[in-house]
Amino acid sequence: MKITVPLNPDQYSVALSILHGIADVADSKNLKHWRGQYGSRLMLKVGLQSIAQITTGITKQQYRYWQWELWPDHITRNEYLPAWDSFQSLFHTLAADHDPVYGLDHARDEGKISYLEIARDFEGVEKESILPWTSHSRKGDIFKDHKQGTNGAIYIGSKDSPRQFCLYDKRLQLIAKGLPCPHPSLVRVEARLRHPGILAKDLGQLEDPFQALHIASLSKARALSKEKQWQSFIQNASNDGAAKAFSELSKHYRKIYRERLTECAVKWWN
Repeated sequence: MKITVPLNPDQYSVALSILHGIADVADSKNLKHWRGQYGSRLMLKVGLQSIAQITTGITKQQYRYWQWELWPDHITRNEYLPAWDSFQSLFHTLAADHDPVYGLDHARDEGKISYLEIARDFEGVEKESILPWTSHSRKGDIFKDHKQGTNGAIYIGSKDSPRQFCLYDKRLQLIAKGLPCPHPSLVRVEARLRHPGILAKDLGQLEDPFQALHIASLSKARALSKEKQWQSFIQNASNDGAAKAFSELSKHYRKIYRERLTECAVKWWN
C-alpha cells in the first residue's frame, strides 16, 4: 500500500533533509537511496524483497507530499523483522526533533491511501486452466512471454484505471527470485486500487474489490457449447483476454456469453 500525506513548502524542505540524512549515515546494504529533480526516495529491501519505501516529492502542480509505501505482510515476517526494526530505529533517531507529519503513526491516522494491492493465493490452480472476466472492464491484456512462447500475467482493466485485476503464476515468480515454493502450482489473484478515496485508518471500511471479478473454468467453457462463434470467443478470450473478446461482440451476445461464463464458474473462487 501507499499512504500519502500533503506537505507545505517548509515541511517539504525538511523532508528532503531527513531522507538525505538517513542515506548519509546509514551503513546497510538493505537501504537504497535516490535523489531526483522532483524529490527523493529511500527503499528498504532484504535481498530481492521490498519491505518499505519512503518518498517525498513535488508535482508539476506544486503539490508536495510525503509517502509511505509498505508491504505489510513482509514487515511482520521473522526473516525481515530485524531489518524493519533497524530502519524504524534509524528513522526515529533522525526525525524525532521534527514535525510528526513524517512519522508512520501520522500517516496511519491522517494519510490517504493512494495505492493498494490486495492479493489472494490459490494452491493447486493452474493459470492456464482459468478464464477471468468482469462485466464492465473495457480494457485488458495478457502478457506474452515470447522467450517461453507462453502467456504470462493476465490483466483486467488498464494500469491507469481506478481498479485493475492481475492474475499470475506466483510459483514461477518465487522461483525467479530464488525463493522456494512448496506447491506444484500456485496462482495469485491481485486487485490493484488507485486512489480509492479513503484514509488509511478507514481501510476496514473498504468494499471487497473481488466481488466484481468472475473466474470461469476454461475446460467447462469449451465444453459448454460447440457453437462456432462461442468457441471463437473462448479462444480469443484465452489468447488476448476476456475484455478484448467481449469488445468484439454485439450487446446481445455479450449478455448471453456473460450468462454462459457464469455457468462455468470455478467453485474455489466462490
